[in-house]
Formats: sequence, C-alpha cells, structure tokens
Amino acid sequence: MKRVKRVLALLAALALVLAMAVPAFAASITITGGENGSEYAAYKLLDVTISTSGEGESAKTNYAYTVNSKYTSILQSVTGKTTDKDIIAYIADLNDEGTRQFADAVYAQIKKGEITADKTTSNNKFDNAAKGYYLIAETKVGTADGSYSLIMLSTLDGENINVATKEDVPTVEKKVKDTNDSTGETSEWQDSADADIGDELEYKLTGTVSAKIANYKQYYYEFVDTMTNLIYVENSVNVKVDGVDVTSQFTTAWDPTKKVLTVKIADLKKLTGVTTDADTKVVVTYRATLDENANIGSAGNPNTVKLKYSNNPYQEGNGTPTTSETPEDKNIVFTYEVVANKVDQNKKPLADAKFELFKKIKGTEVTWKSLGEVEATSADGKYTAAWKGIDDGEYKLVETHAPDGYNKMEDQYFTVIATHETESSNPTLTTVTGTAAEDSTIQLTGAVGNGSLTTEIVNQSGTVLPSTGGMGTTVFYVVGGGLMAVAVVLLVTKKRMENKR
Repeated sequence: MKRVKRVLALLAALALVLAMAVPAFAASITITGGENGSEYAAYKLLDVTISTSGEGESAKTNYAYTVNSKYTSILQSVTGKTTDKDIIAYIADLNDEGTRQFADAVYAQIKKGEITADKTTSNNKFDNAAKGYYLIAETKVGTADGSYSLIMLSTLDGENINVATKEDVPTVEKKVKDTNDSTGETSEWQDSADADIGDELEYKLTGTVSAKIANYKQYYYEFVDTMTNLIYVENSVNVKVDGVDVTSQFTTAWDPTKKVLTVKIADLKKLTGVTTDADTKVVVTYRATLDENANIGSAGNPNTVKLKYSNNPYQEGNGTPTTSETPEDKNIVFTYEVVANKVDQNKKPLADAKFELFKKIKGTEVTWKSLGEVEATSADGKYTAAWKGIDDGEYKLVETHAPDGYNKMEDQYFTVIATHETESSNPTLTTVTGTAAEDSTIQLTGAVGNGSLTTEIVNQSGTVLPSTGGMGTTVFYVVGGGLMAVAVVLLVTKKRMENKR
C-alpha cells in the first residue's frame, strides 16, 4: 500500500512538473501592423526539440531543429537540399531579401499542393503555438486598400511574441498646374489651382507598384479619376512608365455622366519596351475643362483619384486577379465672382446700366478678353451686374451704357488676388482680394466663403450746361456786339483808303 502511494505521489509530481513546463514549449503569437478583419494561416516548417544540460549557473538550454515531415518535399524542392541538416543550414544562411524570396517560393508550393495550415486565426493572434519555425500567410485582407503579406518567424524568443507585418501597398497622387493668364506664369505641380470657367487645366497622376511585383504572374493596374464640374478633354491622356511613352498599351474610358476617367491595363508586366520592378512609376497626364456648373468660392471643385491594383502575388492562373484600392488623393480647383452694385451719387440703387468685363491675357501680345456684357438687374433691393467663374489676374470694367441723365464711369482697372493651400490632402481657400490700379477709383471687398469681390459703381448726374436767358445769352450778346464793332472799324478804314486814291 505504501508503495502504491509512493508511485501515485511520484506520478502526481511529474504531472505537475509537465504542466508547469508546457508554456516553455508553446507560444502566443500576436500579429501587429495588419488590418482588422485580416485572416492568417500558420505553417510550422521546422520542429524544434529543447533540452537542458548542466545544473545551477552552468545550466544551458539546447535547441535542435528538424524538418516537419509535412513539408519535407516542399523544402527540398525550394532549397535544392535533401537532408534536414542541409535544409536548416540553407535557411540559417539567408539574408533579409533571401528570406523574403524563400517565403514566397515555399508559400507558392503550399498553395499549389493545397496543404492545410497548422493553425488559422481571424483575430490577429495564434494561441498555444508549438515551438518551431513558422511561415505565416495572410489569407484574407481586412481592408479595401490591404495587400497580402508573408512572415517568417521563430518562436524560440519567448512565450508571448509580437510580430509586425510589412504592408506592401502602392500609392497614388494627383497634382494640377495653376496658370495666371495675365502674367503668363504657370506653377509647378501642386494640390490646388484657380481657373476661369471654360479654362483647360493640366493634371498629373503618379502611381507606384508593389515591391513584390516580380512575384506576380499578372499585375492589374487601373487609375480611377473622379472629377467635379470638370469635363475631360478627349484624347488628352498620355501614359509614361519610367519615362517611356506607353499610352497605346493602356485603355482609356470617360463616363460623362459619372464624370469618371479610367486609365487601365490588364497586366502591367506585359508592357512592351519597359521592364517593371519595385521602383517602377506610372505617370498619367491629361487635360480637363472647368464647366459652367463650377462651385464658386471656398467649397471649390474637388477632384480625386484612387488606384486599383493586384494585391496577391500568390494567386495562380490568368483569371481575374483579386484587387485592392488605395485611399483617394484629392486636389481642388477654385473659381471666383465679381459683383458690381449700381448706385447714384447718393448711394441709392440705380437701374438701366450695362457693363462689360475684360481680362488681360498675356501671350505673344497683350490682349483684353471680353467676359461678356451684363445689364444690372434688380435683386435684394439692388441693381447688380455679376460675372461668375473667374480666377486671379488683371481686369478692366467698362460701363457700356449709363442711365439717362448720368455720365458713364471711367474705365476701371483692378487685380484679383487669391491664395489657397498648394500642398495639402484637403486644400482650402484662404484669401480673395481685389486691388484697384493707381488711376482707378474702384474699391473691392472680398469674401472667401462665396468667393466674391464686390464693389459699388457710382454714376454722377450729367453736368448742367448754359442755356438761353442765362449768363450764356449775355456772353453771346457781348461777343456779338464786339464783332459788330470790329466790322464797323474795318468798313470805315476801307472807305478812307478808297478816298485817298
């Protein structure tokens, strides 16, 4: 009986020791840097045995890797080695780039063989993972702009292991150029511009590619450009890849209803005349016209672009590839309004006046472009003439018809000046001002919100000229009497000369 009790006690102690030792042979793996909603699969390529030698301070922990028989044929194929020792030595000698290529090759074989994962998770965490050397594959991306990633991981470093994914996603940006018609100056590529309604603007889209593009069998690539109050100029698209014109190899489509321009290619890797790599950039330029529905003022006319791209380098076959989308990149075009309120010398609204606004255009020669003749009409107790959809520059305001009994104003010259953020993810309009020329009397008040420059145009009543019965008649009589006196003197002088003869 005592012997039985001793055996039971020994077994209980051994069980306790084993239970306490379990954590040393298992790990909790938490994946950081990925998206919520991503799913992962873990493949334990190598097993590991752990032993200790020595006692006390001289105690030493020993590790020994062996190939997991489940993956022997795959590892032999990828490494070109046949023995566990040589396979493990091959893996141990890999640098960062070599490790990445190794992971890609192994996972491709796993997918081809449809091998079941040793562990899966949808909450970015593997619990109680046996010690070993793992390939962890992202099998589902959690967001629209995500991409698939691979992780090589040894779990010998601890019981709670955090590992970060390296997200490999392309980027895209949209830029515009800003031209001042009056000075002839054009900006560099930037995030905002201002323009007249009817002006053509030049845009540039720049996209990058996956750093793993070499691993893709097919690489779908599409710009999706959405415009607000812009009209695409037909046949203006130009596409360059690393500086080489490849426009003819891309497909361009314009949807005038949705105001969407798409520029795409089914497989970027099949471009002729270009070799794609991790540093490849795709640049699209095109022109678009600001239309008559343009928003005036700070609301502006935002335009966005996003990039649709292949996101899974491990996808087999030539079917439709899975894709992700980048976040949208935005720029904004602003436009403004000149408002003239017609009043008399007493600041009272005055009807029956017409104006014409001209813009200075600097080309080979300076010209003045008419922006239209407008009659001042009644609104909100005022008589107003307005010109919507103008940008910065120099202007001339001409009164083409004055109300009866009033003189026309002298031509007025002024400059519209606007400032807006040129480098911003969401550009804003900051100022709109108007400055009169030195010989002009016009005063303009700017408002950022509605983008208006407002002024009062004052008409003076006509000057009163002399009339019959007044001083004018007296002057006329005096002048007339003087002329008669001169005539008499001349007549008398003539008579005397004749008598002397």
